[in-house]
Amino acid sequence: DIFQLRFAAVAVSVAVLTFLVSSQVTEASRMMSLCSHTAYPSLCQPMIKRITNPRRATHKTIQALEAKTKLALADAARYKDGNQAIATCYAVFSDAVYNLANARKSIRKRDVMAMNTFLTAAVSDYGVCVEGFIVANQVNTVQNVAVDLRKISSNCLTLSTLVR
Repeated sequence: DIFQLRFAAVAVSVAVLTFLVSSQVTEASRMMSLCSHTAYPSLCQPMIKRITNPRRATHKTIQALEAKTKLALADAARYKDGNQAIATCYAVFSDAVYNLANARKSIRKRDVMAMNTFLTAAVSDYGVCVEGFIVANQVNTVQNVAVDLRKISSNCLTLSTLVR
């Protein structure tokens, strides 16, 4: 009787452990699956961490992008006088913050079309900033941040296309 009881306890433990491991692997593969759709998966994965729902992943990425853009806006404000490329970035970062706030509101309202429109505008904003530095043949911290913001916004737009 004791042998059967121990055997049953071990069998149940193995079954529970197998279930837990398989659910973690499935969750990790879903997260990896979301980021694998993006152009920059290495930037995507840290932002969405354990999120497997495309809507939540998009919302989380919009929030992170909005926070990073506000930091970039403050940085650009310090250097915009006398540098046309940075002044342009300052203007488009302000526009991007507006577009991201509206995208975040749209996702809460489940208005996928509006969200995608605002995210497309934000991607364009960052592109204008990066192009300004290319034209001016400049490389500086604002330009480096703008490149990262453009990549993250591109990922965000890709994630948004997975929202239903």
